[in-house]
Amino acid sequence: MTKDKRHTQFSINKKDKAERNRTRQKPKRIATTKKKKLNKQTKVKVGEKKSQRVVRRKKKVLKKKHQRNHFSALSFYWKELIITAFIVSGLFLLGSQIFFALPLFEGYGMTPTVSDGDRIYVNRLKKVKRFKLIYFKVPNSKERSIRRVIGLPGEELSFKNDQLLINQQPIVERFLAMPLYRAKQEEQLLTEDFSVNQLSNGQQQHIPKGKYLVLGDNRQYSTDSRYYGMIDEKDIIGVVEARVFPIYKWRSY
Repeated sequence: MTKDKRHTQFSINKKDKAERNRTRQKPKRIATTKKKKLNKQTKVKVGEKKSQRVVRRKKKVLKKKHQRNHFSALSFYWKELIITAFIVSGLFLLGSQIFFALPLFEGYGMTPTVSDGDRIYVNRLKKVKRFKLIYFKVPNSKERSIRRVIGLPGEELSFKNDQLLINQQPIVERFLAMPLYRAKQEEQLLTEDFSVNQLSNGQQQHIPKGKYLVLGDNRQYSTDSRYYGMIDEKDIIGVVEARVFPIYKWRSY
């Protein structure tokens, strides 16, 4: 065999070996690349799991904080509500002792102006005037009642034939217009004749100082100054201004 042939064959064999080596190394490279990819994927998955855990933890912490804030806000709200209720009730009780009263009326002496079971608003500071309704302590009794002021201190008062006479001058009772008309139709007296002189057994001609004469609007069935005498000024609790309950019967006086 010549030198040229040997050289060419040697070079071919070298090339074949190199190609074989390349083919053998390729799957290793592919395997390594696959492993790298798998490692990267696993790392990504592990990272995602960790991030999810972190997010969950943060959510739990935020949820607990929110619950605490909500609970503290509710407790603060209830505290404020309770304190406000105490203050309002305290002011109401204080006001009811100084400025007003809300008594429940019982009886039929003021029918139809005030009915049994009506809740009445009483102004403790208002001045007493003729024909105003007043809330007062009944003399020689623990009871309290509502009646209409008819006679003022120092006045001479009498009733004759259903006519009110103050200092011998006739005064019209407009609030009794309908009952007076019915009494005349039936030829009856709504208010029996009497005078201050008769009520005091001839001892007084005029209503004493600091005293008031009161009558009920339901004259024929009312117990009033004709039975328990004059009302002392210090026993007057206040002036009735309105009926507040039942609401559908609300009216001012």
